[in-house]
Amino acid sequence: MADYENYGSHNQGVYVNFYSLSTERLKAERKRLGLNQAGAAEQCGVSREIWGRYERGLVVPGGEVLFSFASAGADVQYILTGVRSSVASVEEQLVLERFRSSPQNLKDAVLRVLLGGASGEDTKQEFKEVGQYIHGSVNQSGVTFNVGGSKGKK
Repeated sequence: MADYENYGSHNQGVYVNFYSLSTERLKAERKRLGLNQAGAAEQCGVSREIWGRYERGLVVPGGEVLFSFASAGADVQYILTGVRSSVASVEEQLVLERFRSSPQNLKDAVLRVLLGGASGEDTKQEFKEVGQYIHGSVNQSGVTFNVGGSKGKK
């Protein structure tokens, strides 16, 4: 069954039933952002009562409301389609921009931190397009690396 229903109009175009489309996802996004209905309503410039109507599918939020909710960090693509957006948040965009403009040694240090690697000077990690190369000691409790083939021939 489709996530939405289309209704034809003798006047103009096709209408989408918002209730069947996204009311649960609207609520899920509000909760993911740590907002109660009053907080989401305030963020979007509507009353708490109207926000409750959005979540019950009685009223459809307009473009300005969805834009305001997106500005608060909501994934409007997910609300409307059920598919998460691949668009990066403002923080992710900043990190990516700074990472791309950094020298290789700083990129390697950032990746070491993010991947939980050692921060010592004697450890060098190089990250290339084809994979990861690690030179030096690696301290990972409970992890075994087998390098150079099988343990024995049969």
